[in-house]
Amino acid sequence: MVLFSCTNTDKKEEIPVKETQEKEVVVPAVEPEKDRVVFMVQVAALKKDNTTLNSIKNVQVFKENALFKYRLGTFETYKEARVFRTQLIRDYKGAFVQALVNDAPISIVEGLQY
Repeated sequence: MVLFSCTNTDKKEEIPVKETQEKEVVVPAVEPEKDRVVFMVQVAALKKDNTTLNSIKNVQVFKENALFKYRLGTFETYKEARVFRTQLIRDYKGAFVQALVNDAPISIVEGLQY
């Protein structure tokens, strides 16, 4: 089971984890700088670590609020992250763009004003 959420106050949607063959995902990335906003595409949030999601090339796993959050890509702009999200949405239905500063999630509104 997968939980998707944009913030702690959003209603969480539960969907089953899709077992897929290992896929190579080409993930463009920039090196995040301290105190600088980056945008990533989150594909899942789970209570337990998942070996299938861990096998995705270049996936980054964040442990937040007792959840393992799986994110791909590191983009300087929201627009770049949205384009990448459209490439992933077929395989990861609940994928969404997450803004982060120093690996901590912030709202997209905050990220766009940063």
